[in-house]
Amino acid sequence: MPVDRTDPVSPAEAPADPAALIDDVNSRIVRALGAHDPAELHAAATGTGINVGETYAGRLWTGGVRPLAQCYPTGEAFMAALTDGSPAALNAAIEVLAAVEPTAAMAFALEVMRIDLDGFTFGHHRVPFELVMRGRAEKIIKREPSQASAEILLDMLRRRSLAPGEIPKGRIADIPISGLLACVSTGALRFDRAEEAGLFSGHPALREGAGLLDALLRTRWFTEADGPDGDLAEWLAGRLAAARHTPAVPALRELFTRHRRFLPAVGLHLLEIGTPEALEAAASPLSLEGVPINDYARLDRQTTAIDALLRAGPSRAFDVLAPLFEEQVLRSGGIRSESARTVLEKLTPAQAAAEPRWIERSLMAAQDRELGATARALLERLDPGLVAEAAARVKKHRRKAAAGSRVKPPAGNLVSRYRAGEHERVWEELVALDRRPPKALAAQAEAVALETMERVRCGLAAVVERLHAEAYPFHEKARALVPPPLDALRSVQRLEGLTGGPLPLSLRAFYLVVGSVDLSGSEDGLRHDPGKHGPKPKRDAIVDVPETYPFMYLSHFDPLVVLPLEEAVAEAETWAREERARVGMRAPLDLTISPGPSFKANPLDAQPEPVDTVRLPGPFADAELRRGRGGTVPFVEHLRVCLAWGGFPGLAGTSVRPQAALDAFAQCVAPF
Repeated sequence: MPVDRTDPVSPAEAPADPAALIDDVNSRIVRALGAHDPAELHAAATGTGINVGETYAGRLWTGGVRPLAQCYPTGEAFMAALTDGSPAALNAAIEVLAAVEPTAAMAFALEVMRIDLDGFTFGHHRVPFELVMRGRAEKIIKREPSQASAEILLDMLRRRSLAPGEIPKGRIADIPISGLLACVSTGALRFDRAEEAGLFSGHPALREGAGLLDALLRTRWFTEADGPDGDLAEWLAGRLAAARHTPAVPALRELFTRHRRFLPAVGLHLLEIGTPEALEAAASPLSLEGVPINDYARLDRQTTAIDALLRAGPSRAFDVLAPLFEEQVLRSGGIRSESARTVLEKLTPAQAAAEPRWIERSLMAAQDRELGATARALLERLDPGLVAEAAARVKKHRRKAAAGSRVKPPAGNLVSRYRAGEHERVWEELVALDRRPPKALAAQAEAVALETMERVRCGLAAVVERLHAEAYPFHEKARALVPPPLDALRSVQRLEGLTGGPLPLSLRAFYLVVGSVDLSGSEDGLRHDPGKHGPKPKRDAIVDVPETYPFMYLSHFDPLVVLPLEEAVAEAETWAREERARVGMRAPLDLTISPGPSFKANPLDAQPEPVDTVRLPGPFADAELRRGRGGTVPFVEHLRVCLAWGGFPGLAGTSVRPQAALDAFAQCVAPF
């Protein structure tokens, strides 16, 4: 019997109901099966190994499933069920036809796939018959996908019934690139999988820059500013960069400046293109204010922007970035120093040689606590002759600046004025002095420093006595206030010899008059009297210091610590040995003055953190104390603030303070 291969009805005559179209296909499949011997059909049905539904109501299965051969034990029974319109038999008909006549089954499968079933969905415990029929058709097509149209292949990809690796390589070019992009945008395809990426890498529409750019602009990162096609967008950006496709620069700039998803990759792609427009795009997010180290998105943009500016031209980069290396900026530290460090890290020897002003700035930064190591590493890679010439220019500039900024010598006797109450004014005038003032003036300055530290010593003694009386939990009572050792002057001279210059007068006088102070506390040493203080508060609840707890928890508020002179000498000796072993520039000594806040609160439970330091050699009159990661503060001013708060300057940030204790401290601390 000839097989009925009547073409499907034309679109104008096609029934609107997809179920009717499926019924029509089924009827023709049944007629095609009728051309075969029933025994052949039964053998084919047994060989398929498929299962069919046991019970059926309307077009939905309501029961379980069992093997087709058990449902219909003979070929005649199978054909009888087909003739009666048994849903289970119809469901299996195309699979059986594929076993006896593959070409006809493929034709019917392709026809089924062209039927629009968008209105049909899976339901709980109910499987629409139309979808089951489509599933059978898909299985047949997957056996020979080369016979399917590009439209059908794309539809199967979209519904994930066909894996990307199952598409013949020769058919990839037939699938519209817009369809593939839509599959990725909706998440039907995952571009981070190698086999799916292969659909794009060999597609002819993506062989040229124009096609790559068009595809990039079609991703949801340009249409909706988000989407699952980020990996695809990044891949397209990389291909555009490799092709040096300059028309893509505006699109790449959009991704780089707006979406952290593409950091730092797209910024590096702009650097790879390397045209003036691309470098300008990469440099556009630059912020001279600097970016905090934990703001990773802005930090990535900042790093790329600095790199792009240097590549565009070291001279122009210097004009833009030089403010980061101004002396007052280096002294203050903070987030701008992170940007300055990035500049030194990205600056190449060739760029520095092309713009000698960069060498001068590097020499200035070489003595900075934050940037010194990076600057010295760069200088060691440069031609020593260029470095020597730049050093001579820096020295000359500093002499001119010093000559132009010389202030009028202080009037009157400084010691008399200081004792008369001009404490802050006299110290301001001392700070303005040159490093080598006239001997008579230097002698007065030294006397003022000694007078200042004598007042500091008396104030600290009163503070420590009151803390002892109130059972403040010192970490080590013996270290609370230790007078200078008998050989203090010899130790100071040893420290000055190691660091290459005299100590600032304030620090020198502190070591010679006060000695050392350590108000750090210890949780293990807390003494609690419920009758006097009431219930002990939870440690995590301590934010302010209540009036009833004036001493118990003061160690949480940055207690004053100045480490002993012998520890300073030991640190300087270690530093000197290391510096003698170095090859290249000599690094300054950042002498540790005080540990970090967590150590001072409870040394037994301290966390790693920056310490307070003084750079040596330093200014003539007052040392500059660098507080952890913060900026610098004059040493005398730091002592004033500390004693104004009873040795615990952290109290300044609280709303409830032990005012009675602070008033008592104030009565025994003379102004200085």
